[in-house]
Amino acid sequence: MEHISGNVAHTVDFMQGAITIIFALALGEALKLFVSGHEDSPILWDRLPALLAFLFVFFPFFQSMSQYLYLTYLNAPTAPAFRPRYLIFDGTMYILEAACFYVMSRALAPKHWRHFYGAVLVLMAIDIVWTGITWHRGMPVGAWLWIDIAIVAVLGGTMLTARGKHWHELGRYMLPSWILVVTLGITTALSYWLEADIYFP
Repeated sequence: MEHISGNVAHTVDFMQGAITIIFALALGEALKLFVSGHEDSPILWDRLPALLAFLFVFFPFFQSMSQYLYLTYLNAPTAPAFRPRYLIFDGTMYILEAACFYVMSRALAPKHWRHFYGAVLVLMAIDIVWTGITWHRGMPVGAWLWIDIAIVAVLGGTMLTARGKHWHELGRYMLPSWILVVTLGITTALSYWLEADIYFP
C-alpha cells in the first residue's frame, strides 16, 4: 500500500473545505427561504415539508462524505491503496452533489416542487454513479446504491403520475412535498441503519 502522505491529507482537507462551503451556502439559503422576515407571517409554513426533506438528505450526505474521505484517505488502518484518480473522482462527484443541494435549497416553495424533485433526481443519479464505482472498488457502500434507486423510482414515478395533472388547482399542491418528505425520511433512516459502520465507525 502506498503510504498516506501529507500532500494527500492537504488535498483531502482542501476538498472538504470546498464541499463544506457549498453545503453551508445551501443550508443558509434553505433557512432564509423558510423564514420570510415579514411581521405578519415570519415563517412560511407551507415550505416546511420541503425543508424537512432537504434536511433529511443534507445531514447524512454531509456526514457520510466527511467520514468516507477520512476512512478512505486519512485513516491508515481503513484506507485502501491510494490511487490519485479515485481521489480526483471522489472530489469531483462530491462537489457536484453539493451543488445539487444548493439548487434544492432554492426550490422550497410548493409551486417549485418539480425543480426540487429534479435536483434530487440529479443528486441520486450522480450518487448512483459514485456508489457503483466505489462499490466495485471494494468499499462497503452497496446499501446506498439500492436506496438511491428506490428514491429515483418513487420520485420519478410521482413526476410521471403528476404529468398533465393540475394539483394546484385541485387543492393538492402540497401532495408532492409530503411524498418527498416521507420518501426521504424513510430512506434516510434506512441509510443510517444499513451503513452505520460508515456514519459511526
